[in-house]
Amino acid sequence: MSNEIMKVSATEAIALGKQFHESQMFPDIKSAAQAIVKIQAGAEIGIPPFAAMSGIHIIQGKPSIGAGLMASSVKASGKYDYRVVQQDEKACSIDFYQGKDKIGNSTFTAEDAKRAGTKNMDKFAKNMLFARAMSNGVKWFCPDVFAGPVYVPEEMEVTEDITPVSVTDAGVYNAKTAEDKEMQVVAKRPVTTAAFDKLIARLNVPGADIDQIVRDTMDKLELTDAQAEAFTSKVAELHGGGLPV
Repeated sequence: MSNEIMKVSATEAIALGKQFHESQMFPDIKSAAQAIVKIQAGAEIGIPPFAAMSGIHIIQGKPSIGAGLMASSVKASGKYDYRVVQQDEKACSIDFYQGKDKIGNSTFTAEDAKRAGTKNMDKFAKNMLFARAMSNGVKWFCPDVFAGPVYVPEEMEVTEDITPVSVTDAGVYNAKTAEDKEMQVVAKRPVTTAAFDKLIARLNVPGADIDQIVRDTMDKLELTDAQAEAFTSKVAELHGGGLPV
């Protein structure tokens, strides 16, 4: 797994998002736009599209990664490794290595989980403890495995009374806490029917820079579900129904 930012263009993300959504292989994806958000989030931290679809969840405007994907990325890095030295319902302890040298230990206990308000400890204690120990270890000892900060879903569970971040099908994050505002996407403008027709017309102009139009649309406009679906379909159509070359 490379720690370099994946080079996935906006048009590639659009086309892939449409294909992944239509495949119906990912039950949590309700629209192509949601798939695009996952693909882009994965690209920014060095995870290829299919792995991003399976292992990334967008929670509170931040990409969270399943502990299994995080652990496999450490082993696939070629630079780091880990060994689980304790894993039971009381604690998970993981030693981290760079080459043959031990560079640190990450331990997360049931008491830590209680203080953090970690959920599902009564059902999946070993899994929850492993996820938190792995996530902490990656942040502390091998942060360069990913091209940016990462979290496991268990870390994104909050017990405070705060307004959650909403993620629309167009991929718009509305941050409600100070920490989330660091990840906030600039507020986007709703698109009227007339404006959307003009947007589609721009795509049809011979020689149009489709990739730039896609970037501008995703950065500045808030499409409805129907508009997002029509837009992704049009981009895919202009590339013969497949990926751009």
